[in-house]
Amino acid sequence: MPNILVSNIGFGETSLASLEVLKSIGNVVLNKKGIRFNEQDFIEKISDTDILIAGTEKITRSVIGAAKNLKLIARVGVGVDNIDLDCALENKISICYTPDVPSESVPEFTISLMLNLIKGIAVSNQKMHEKVWHRPMGRMLSSMKIGIVGAGKIGSKVISLIKSISPKTEILFYDPYLESKEQTVKRDIEQLFHESDIVSLHLPLNDQTSGLVDNRLLGLMKKRSYLINTSRGGIVDETALYQALANNHLAGAAIDVFENEPYNGPLTELDNCLLTSHIGSLAQEVRAIMEDQVVEDVRRFIGGQFLIRPLDGFNFSGQQA
Repeated sequence: MPNILVSNIGFGETSLASLEVLKSIGNVVLNKKGIRFNEQDFIEKISDTDILIAGTEKITRSVIGAAKNLKLIARVGVGVDNIDLDCALENKISICYTPDVPSESVPEFTISLMLNLIKGIAVSNQKMHEKVWHRPMGRMLSSMKIGIVGAGKIGSKVISLIKSISPKTEILFYDPYLESKEQTVKRDIEQLFHESDIVSLHLPLNDQTSGLVDNRLLGLMKKRSYLINTSRGGIVDETALYQALANNHLAGAAIDVFENEPYNGPLTELDNCLLTSHIGSLAQEVRAIMEDQVVEDVRRFIGGQFLIRPLDGFNFSGQQA
């Protein structure tokens, strides 16, 4: 049976049945310590691995180089920016992922952050725990312009949820791959940042988006506006964001993803920055489906069948059967 290394933390906790299937088709090594693998952890464990089931851990060229038998990387989630794709392609390593499932959870989470920010919920909660009676003045969605950067599966659902909660809210969007979007107004990215009271990011991390939200774009934002990022950490220049929050140019930000995770950097010092630990897609129902889908593709791969959810250009199953 193939050797299967699961670096993803908590795999099988929401879908025990999928874990049992996995154990029936391979020799499974789980991440029992619950600690995010670094490069050295991988190198120590991956030498005889045929299949890797991973989360957001960095799968570098060195990691792939140490995995002489690696034939498949199965990503529990949607982003693959943590994988050295050039090296995977050179070594004809197949890659599968779960691109559709997080779109069910992340939009709800984004809306919860949005409302939390403009109503001052987190601030009031923190003050209450400090035994301080503090009543921050909130705002109404209906009075605000909301800019959605990236109107794909997740961004589109965020737009729908905003409209269902507050039909009068004006929504702008920027997406270079879309010409129009129902009930929204397209802007170029500079206009969107300049006009919006809230900017919410829903982009993949790639060469075009890395460091996209920098001093320039943050400087274009309205005084006392808000930024939300539930997409990928590397899209936002965290130093520039810290400065924009510290000098009160921005009223607040809600950040779920970071360039380096786990995060313990300067943003933790700011009361006007709501921080969460990359939990946007962590709903029991969503996690169970992702685990089921990953195991389904692993089972097919072992059986010599093509993957159901391959990353484009990384479906080598047939050649390796």
